[in-house]
Amino acid sequence: MVNTFSKLSPPADSSLPRHGMFHQMDIGWKIDLYMLFKNLPNNRGARAVWYRTSQSMVQKLPEDFKREIREICSIESDQIRPQTLISERAALVLLTYGSRNARNLDVIEWIERYTGVRLPKKTGLSRRETVFGHLLESFINNELADMTSGDYEISSQYRLCEGKYYADFSVKHYWDGRENCTKFDWYLIEFDEEEHSLKASKARDWLRDNEIKQSNPQVTIIRVKHDETEEWFQLVRNSNRLVSFEHAYLSGILSACSSIHANNIIIDSISAKAAYDYDNNMFCDSLSYENQPTRGIKQALDSCEILYKETRTNKCRQLKVPIDSLHNVLHRWWPSNAAEYSLKSLPYD
Repeated sequence: MVNTFSKLSPPADSSLPRHGMFHQMDIGWKIDLYMLFKNLPNNRGARAVWYRTSQSMVQKLPEDFKREIREICSIESDQIRPQTLISERAALVLLTYGSRNARNLDVIEWIERYTGVRLPKKTGLSRRETVFGHLLESFINNELADMTSGDYEISSQYRLCEGKYYADFSVKHYWDGRENCTKFDWYLIEFDEEEHSLKASKARDWLRDNEIKQSNPQVTIIRVKHDETEEWFQLVRNSNRLVSFEHAYLSGILSACSSIHANNIIIDSISAKAAYDYDNNMFCDSLSYENQPTRGIKQALDSCEILYKETRTNKCRQLKVPIDSLHNVLHRWWPSNAAEYSLKSLPYD
């Protein structure tokens, strides 16, 4: 029988208005690929580039999506025009695991509600966390493993503090190979969605991270904001290691220290320039305002929520950072031994 469709077929969620991008066929829903691109947020740039990049990304998916991968890759980018149709599952795979996927969540939810079809996700993880988890695993296995030596072990919903907390993702880097399992760097990676920016959530996260670090002082905690995913992966690429933005900012702050006086770290307009020199700070590219170094350090301090006071001498402006405030933040984002070593290396009077 020849498949037929009607643009006016009602959606699975009756509260949604009918839309011409969706076509009800005998074998299920089909999505107009040309119209899909037009409904993507911030769809600046060539459709062909977006689609070819997405094709390359989905080809790295596991065998679970073999049929959808074949369907996506069977359509050439220059063939996409009105009435170019793909299945609802293929469209969801394309948006979930393809280019700029973090920006496509509203469209993904729209397709799910309209068609009633959803992709499977891991228990305990939200849709965004599931997408990020796939990107993280793919990145580590296909990129980071080639940049570094040793082996990586990745797991989700990792149990901590006798089950009181669960980390979104645990990554252990056995830098001498799995055969020597006693030598490894351990990272707990949290994927933070919008609610983590609320004041109450920040307080809970701080207490949670502090308790985890007390039980596991050697661990490195990394929190990735949902709207900074692409920037975070680029930071890791540039650093050849798993690292947080806070870690990078702290490295700049420590490099900018000129002296310590009355339990305050002193940073002035001259010493701040050192943070922008790669020989002093390998994360110098993470700092803004190279021509206004003190302003860039202030931004780093604010990002890490470190207290400071602005003062002025006869010669220059200064930032006074209480050691206690820096100490607490440093121990949150760095392994305890690295934090203590860095604090002892500061230029005490």
